[in-house]
Amino acid sequence: MEINALNAAIIGCGVISDIYIQSLQEKFKIIEPVACYDRDEARMNTQAEKYGLKPMSYEAILDDPSIDMIINLTNPAAHYEVTKQALLHDKHVFSEKMIAVDLKQGQELCDLAEAHHVRLGVAPDTFLGAGIQTARYIVDKGLIGTPLSAVVSLNRDFDVYADIFPHMNQAGGSLPFDTGCYYMTALANILGPAKRVTSFGRKYQPDRVGKRVDKPWFGEKSTVAADNILTAVVEYANGTLATVHFNSENILTEVPQLDIYGSDGTLNMGDPNNFDSQNYLQKPQNERTAFPFTHGYRENSRGLGAAEMAWAIRQDRPHRASMTMAYHVFELIHGMYISATTGQIYELQSTFDRPEALLTGYVDRGFWGPTQESALAF
Repeated sequence: MEINALNAAIIGCGVISDIYIQSLQEKFKIIEPVACYDRDEARMNTQAEKYGLKPMSYEAILDDPSIDMIINLTNPAAHYEVTKQALLHDKHVFSEKMIAVDLKQGQELCDLAEAHHVRLGVAPDTFLGAGIQTARYIVDKGLIGTPLSAVVSLNRDFDVYADIFPHMNQAGGSLPFDTGCYYMTALANILGPAKRVTSFGRKYQPDRVGKRVDKPWFGEKSTVAADNILTAVVEYANGTLATVHFNSENILTEVPQLDIYGSDGTLNMGDPNNFDSQNYLQKPQNERTAFPFTHGYRENSRGLGAAEMAWAIRQDRPHRASMTMAYHVFELIHGMYISATTGQIYELQSTFDRPEALLTGYVDRGFWGPTQESALAF
């Protein structure tokens, strides 16, 4: 079968663009990066030369009928406008996390994608990697019995991180949105939609000053936009209860935790921000055991979600990093903040169909058979 690749333009040529472009050029035949744009012309030209792309204005990209897909790698505050313009020009879009900054923007983008009959996919796509797909295999095969409860814990030091990437202390960039979305997307993929959430939050030392002498905001004062300590309890539609802890004012050394406790076993999943986190299975009267990977994509494969969406477009089937799952996780995190502010339980208004698991058994390049990309073609 001939593979009819989609031409894609990279919007936003910052740090994350390197791994996206490398993955799309080296791992996948279904997407062909052909152009790029960034407000910083020097940065745009550097990436264009480095990867053989055509530097273009965003207006020219939108008007080019040969470009099928926009890959939106801008900062969160720019996601809405960049994605909106692409959808209005009938372009498919795969966006970095999260879908937007506020809920109304996110819902509008979903409505626009439907109205214009184009696809909207949203990161994180690490849930398609070996670690989380293997975790889903473990749960789907009943190896921990019925999932009953889960624990999420994530710590970082935004006094350091946000001094490098200031958007992390701005609206839509706090720890639950910036990194917590990996954890909540992993659970969404495995457990399905959430039903309701209740939360508590606080701001710790909200007044900040730029400390890095190598940044233009050195010495500038700013204020943390949202609670930087947040705890929550989530009830999923399947009955699973999850305890969630986000703390961006701790230390740089992360101690990620993502565990699911079932009626017949416990699953320790590791860090869902990575593609290759090892899963550990604890069964009654047995030692905690490392579970073999059942799926491919153990290496950093940012862009995997975009490639899978491109296959879905060509095969006229739902894509896995769907806008409905992304919006649901987006609403869930907003619901945590709303509950922490109002003192009320937040009832989720959105839902989604749990995406199909990827096929097992596909390996990287080799003479012995299909490459990992074959797992995306079904």
